Amino acid sequence: MFRYRECDRGDCSIWLELNKAFMMEEIRGNALWKDVNRVSDQEFRETFLTGLTERDHVRFLMFEEDEEPVGFANLMIVYSVWTHGRALIIDDLYFRPGERGSGKGKRAMEMIEEYAKTLGCKRVQLQAELSNPGAMEFYKAIGYQSADMKFYVKYL
Repeated sequence: MFRYRECDRGDCSIWLELNKAFMMEEIRGNALWKDVNRVSDQEFRETFLTGLTERDHVRFLMFEEDEEPVGFANLMIVYSVWTHGRALIIDDLYFRPGERGSGKGKRAMEMIEEYAKTLGCKRVQLQAELSNPGAMEFYKAIGYQSADMKFYVKYL
């Protein structure tokens, strides 16, 4: 059975493994994310454990098939003036390569939308890398609209 659940401390190792796999896919050919290779496992662990304590702003979901982890979502909760309330940002959504194309992504997005409603969110938003046309096609196919914006980042 495919399901999701909120992560807890016991998920640290699998969360770290899945996030690193995701980041290695995103890094390919994208100089913006190259500094991820410099992050130690201990820093990843601290990020996860701190995120678990920041429930007003951060949620980690684990997706499982028959109780085996197959993917995750890193979510952020913000108060948006444009939304006139809370918005849920999907910071990361990842499924192991062998799980893709099986309908799990679509089902996961439906689950995330329902989860967002339980948090009182009025909008779900996300970003997709221009180097990931499959993701862009997927989000459009399930009803998300593209907004022409440019994402800027400066590491401090």
